[in-house]
Amino acid sequence: MLGYGWHSFAQKPTLDYPKNYFLFPINPQQRNYLAGGMGDLRSNHFHAGIDIKTQGREGLPVYASADGYIAEIRVQTGGYGNVIFIKHPNGYSTVYGHLQSFAEPFATYVKEERFKNKTFEISLTPSPEQFKITRGQVIGLSGNTGGSGGPHLHFEIRDIRNNVLNPLYFGFKEIIDDTPPIFQKIILKPLDLEARIAGEFASKSFVPTRKSDGTYTIGEGTISASGQFGIALLAVDKMNESANSNGLSCVELLVDGKEVYYYHLERYSEEYSHDINIHIDYPVYKQTGERLQKLYIADGNDFLPVYHASASKGKISFQDDNAHEISIKIWDAYSNLSTLKFMVQKPSQATTASVEPNKLPMQIKHSIEDNTLIINAKNLKTATSFCNLYVGSSILSVPIAYSKNNQAYYLWDLRKGIPQRISVDSIFAETMIQKVVVPQNPTTIDIGNLRATFDSQTLYDTLYVQTTTQGLQFQLGNNLIPLRTAAQLSYTVDSSVAIPDKTAVYTQERKFLGGKWQGNKISFKTDVLGKYQLLTDTIPPRATLVSKSKDYFAFKIGDNLSGIKRFKVMLNDEYILCDYDYKRALLWSVKRTDDQQFIGELSLELTDNQGNAHIYTTQIDSSSTKPKVIRTPKKTVKSKRKK
Repeated sequence: MLGYGWHSFAQKPTLDYPKNYFLFPINPQQRNYLAGGMGDLRSNHFHAGIDIKTQGREGLPVYASADGYIAEIRVQTGGYGNVIFIKHPNGYSTVYGHLQSFAEPFATYVKEERFKNKTFEISLTPSPEQFKITRGQVIGLSGNTGGSGGPHLHFEIRDIRNNVLNPLYFGFKEIIDDTPPIFQKIILKPLDLEARIAGEFASKSFVPTRKSDGTYTIGEGTISASGQFGIALLAVDKMNESANSNGLSCVELLVDGKEVYYYHLERYSEEYSHDINIHIDYPVYKQTGERLQKLYIADGNDFLPVYHASASKGKISFQDDNAHEISIKIWDAYSNLSTLKFMVQKPSQATTASVEPNKLPMQIKHSIEDNTLIINAKNLKTATSFCNLYVGSSILSVPIAYSKNNQAYYLWDLRKGIPQRISVDSIFAETMIQKVVVPQNPTTIDIGNLRATFDSQTLYDTLYVQTTTQGLQFQLGNNLIPLRTAAQLSYTVDSSVAIPDKTAVYTQERKFLGGKWQGNKISFKTDVLGKYQLLTDTIPPRATLVSKSKDYFAFKIGDNLSGIKRFKVMLNDEYILCDYDYKRALLWSVKRTDDQQFIGELSLELTDNQGNAHIYTTQIDSSSTKPKVIRTPKKTVKSKRKK
C-alpha cells in the first residue's frame, strides 16, 4: 500500500520574513507587475527571485531595498548582465540584475576597474566601507543586459547563508494577485515492470478541464492504471492583469485525501539549481520543450531539499481493485489554490497477451527507459512467441507483456542482468549495451575509440552505456538522459585530422564544447550526453562598422561556428573600453571621460574559440558626422534617495 501517514499545510511559508523591511526596488508604493516568479522552470535552472516589469522599456530608477553596502558588482555577457549585490545589517542580501547602468559613484569605479583590467566582463568585491547604501537610494537604471529576454529588473532576496528566498513572502503590496494557477496537462508514467497505463507500459497524457466551480477534472472518467506509477504536471500561475505565465510556489499530491508528496520552493541554494533536470520529466522536455514537474521523487533525486520525505516518495500503487481518488493541489505565493481531482482504478483481471500471427518479415526494435528494456516485435509467427534474452551464458525467455496494434511488447528489468542480444522467432538484434555506470561510483570506461570518466556526482541514475563511432562523429548515450555534473570524454580518430588546432568537439546542435588534442586523441568535458561531431573552423569572426564619429562608434560582430571568445579595441595604440550585447551582436564605445574624442586609427581585433582572428581598421577624423546612436542610451545616474 501507499506510504500514507500525515497531512501537511504545504502552501504555508515555514520561515519568518521581516515584513515592511525591504522597499520595492521599482516604482515603490505603486502598482507593479511581474514577468517571472520564484521557482519558474527555466533551462537548466530554477528561476531565482522575481522579474519585475519595467513597462517594456529601459531606464527606470532602481532603488536599494534597505540600508547596507555593495558587496559585489558584476558586468557579464550573459547571466544577470550588469548586476549589484547589497548586504544588509539584518543578514539578508538583495540582488538587482540586468541593469542598463550603475549609479555614481560606483559607476565610475566599475568603469575605471574595467579600463585598468582592459576587459568588458568583470566581477568586483568592494570593501564594506567603500560604498555604503541607504534605503531608497538610486543604485542604477533598469535595463536588458546579460541573458535577459526583454527589459525588466531581476530582483532577489537571499538569507545569511546565501540561500535564495521568495521576495513575494516579504509583504510587498506593490504586487496584487488573486488569480489561481492553471492546470494544463498531466502525465501518468509507469515506474515498474508491472505498471500499465490504459493497458500499456507507456506514459499517457491527459488534459484537465475546468469546471464551473473553478476546480479541474479529467474528462475521460476513471483512468485505468496498475502497478507502480508516477504523475508529472504541467501547470502555470497567472497574475492579475498580466499575460505572463509563472511557476508554482507549491504542489501537493493526495490519494484518497491523504498526502503522499509535496514540493515547496520556498528557499534553496543555487548549487541545487541545475537539479531541475531531475525534478522535471527531462525526456519530455527534450522532445517537446514542455517542462512537466514530477510529482514523485525520482531515483537519483537525492539533492533537492524542497520535498517532504515520505515512504512512497509520491510513487503510487494499489493492491486492491477499488477506484481511488487522486487530488493535485497547486498554489502560488499568495496562497491562491487550484485543485484537480480524478479517479484511478486497476483494470479487471487481464488475459494472456497475444497477437495475430502473420507471414510478413519480422521486425524488432528496442529502447531503454530508466531501468527497463522495452522490446517491440512486429509480425510474430505465433500468437504468444517468447523473447529470448542472452544474458552472459544464460538464455532467458520472457513472455509478451502486452500487445498494441497487433505488435508484441516485452519488458525486462536491466537490474537483473544485461542482455547482449535478443531474439524473437529466430530473428536476432543486438542491444548495444556495452557498459553499466552506477551513480556515486567514480568510473572510467573504454569502448573502442571512446573513453569516458564519470565522477561520483556526474550521474543521477544508472547509465546503460550505448555508443557508436564513425569517423568524425560519435555518440555516448542519448540527450534524453540528464547529467548533474560534467563527464570527461576523449575520442581517438582513426586518421589524422588535417588542422587539429582549428578542430573541436560540438554537439549535434553545433554547440561548441572545445577539446584539447594529443596526437589523434581529443579530450573534452560535456554536461550533455548524445551525439557529438568534430568540426573544423578556419573562418575568422566578422565585423561590420555601423557607426563612427569622434564621439561614438559601433560594430556588428559575429562568428560562423565556434563563437566569439574575446575582442579588443585600440585607438592610436591606446585601449578603448567597449560594451557588448550578444543578443544584438552589437559592440559600442565607452568614453573614459566626457570630453574624450575618438580621433585617429581605430582597430578592432576579434578572436573566436578556435583562435581565428580578424582585425578591422578604420580612420576617424574630426570631421566625421555624428551618427545616430544605435545602442541603448545610458543616462547619468545620480545616487538619489527614494523616501
